[in-house]
Amino acid sequence: MRKGFSLVELLVVVVVLPFVFLLFDGLFKTIAGEIPMSVRLINENTTLLSMLRQIQQDVDQAKNLPKSFAGQTASDHVLLIELSEGVICYQMRDGRAFRDKLTDVPQNTAGEPRIWSMPHAKVQWKVLERNGQGYAVETNTHLEYGRRGQWKQKMAHSHLYFTGALGKELR
Repeated sequence: MRKGFSLVELLVVVVVLPFVFLLFDGLFKTIAGEIPMSVRLINENTTLLSMLRQIQQDVDQAKNLPKSFAGQTASDHVLLIELSEGVICYQMRDGRAFRDKLTDVPQNTAGEPRIWSMPHAKVQWKVLERNGQGYAVETNTHLEYGRRGQWKQKMAHSHLYFTGALGKELR
């Protein structure tokens, strides 16, 4: 019995081993790229849910959902909520959500805004009305990101928040 490897065995290993490494290289690149992206999306989704909880609290205490106030007009990206202490404005701009307290005076804000940074979030608000009076806010949200030349939507949420006593009664 000889010890060692024959030339054919060595050539087979030299030829097959690069293909095995190539196969695992693609797998490791995919894993290394997907894990950090997934962590970022989960963190951003957590921030988005935090903002939605704040909206729910404000809508629960709402006296009214005005169509406009202090130069702001409600739309898909602007939400106005009238509370007993003033009007709150939620607005999406440049990958961030702002919560400002509005006043009638020209300076337009009465305090420090609360800001949530969500660069991949898409948020739309819709005020549901009956007899010209807003009674609920419907929110549709998702995270949108590009991966390998394709845009994907992840973690879609749709919530319906009823104002004041109506919301508490339904819960």
